[in-house]
Amino acid sequence: MKHLLVLFLVVPSFFMAQEKIGNKIYKYGDLYHAIEGPTLISFKDAKAKTMSKTLEYFSDAGANVKSLSSLFMPGVEVSEEDFANTLQKNNIETLIVFDLIDSSSATMNRSTSSAFSTVNESSSTEFNRSSTNAMSYRGNTNSYNASSKGKAKSTSSSSSVNTQKVQDFVTEMSMRLTIFSKKDGFKTPVGVVEGRVTNGSPDTTADQLARRIVRRMAKALDKQNAF
Repeated sequence: MKHLLVLFLVVPSFFMAQEKIGNKIYKYGDLYHAIEGPTLISFKDAKAKTMSKTLEYFSDAGANVKSLSSLFMPGVEVSEEDFANTLQKNNIETLIVFDLIDSSSATMNRSTSSAFSTVNESSSTEFNRSSTNAMSYRGNTNSYNASSKGKAKSTSSSSSVNTQKVQDFVTEMSMRLTIFSKKDGFKTPVGVVEGRVTNGSPDTTADQLARRIVRRMAKALDKQNAF
């Protein structure tokens, strides 16, 4: 009987975790008003542009947010007590933590071709002396006038050079957003959102994919009245 009770309690939460709230965005728990008051965002290893865009997405959605680095120096160890005191001093009511869950990558061989053309011109003068002028160019057409008199004869040839480049790129990325509240001392998550994105272009960077997920998360949270 106890086993059935545990199963009954666990299964609904599992299906709740799989509730879709956006484009490849899923939630755990109830997100209604989960993000309240001044909110601190922690996004480990996020580059400056990604962090800036994250703050922008959440601000546009109605959240009062600031980055973790605005209160704590990156790379400096902070005790749990100092961390809690800093949050209290700045009236932080919500803490949002972003984590990378997983990512997949692929390798692509890219080939580029460069075309070359060569023009050779020979001419003879009145004194039966001959000279040869040669020039090569890539993609541009050059013109010049021969200063010698007499008949001129020109020949041209072309060739190409192929360049091979091996490029790695991210094909899939998954991220998690965890929400903590001051109400319980930031001890347990009050809501979790997971997002996933796929990519088929080697020109798209991992940071661009991360920003795409964050943008979708902020939009989904807004629809869930999380702010």
